[in-house]
Amino acid sequence: MKPARDVRTKRITLNIDPVEARDLLERVPRACVAFVDADGPRVEPVVVRCTDGHYMVGMPPNAARRITDDAEVVLLIDEGFQFFDLRAIYVRGHVQLCDVAASADDDRVWARLQPTRILAWDYASIREVEVDDES
Repeated sequence: MKPARDVRTKRITLNIDPVEARDLLERVPRACVAFVDADGPRVEPVVVRCTDGHYMVGMPPNAARRITDDAEVVLLIDEGFQFFDLRAIYVRGHVQLCDVAASADDDRVWARLQPTRILAWDYASIREVEVDDES
């Protein structure tokens, strides 16, 4: 019987630690939320407020009517137009609708997003990394 050996392979990645893309949460250049309703998959533009790790998502009223409490959604905050300018934060989780308005003339419906997974990427950081070969 052959002894087990440490097998390492290389792959290309553009993933970064979400902390490295924290500025996207502070200035939110572009944001949308994706979810599935009775009519199928939907993507809606949103406004995002992120403070102390809490994600508040402001949706147009017509979009909010299609989302139920505890619905699974994906929030994508991104920026860039050219290949090496593309950066993003992806937050998957469940929403809880709130009775909060940013101002008296704000007609958005707000929801608190409880993250279950957070990823970030930056095309300018493409690099080769070693990974364990699990085969």
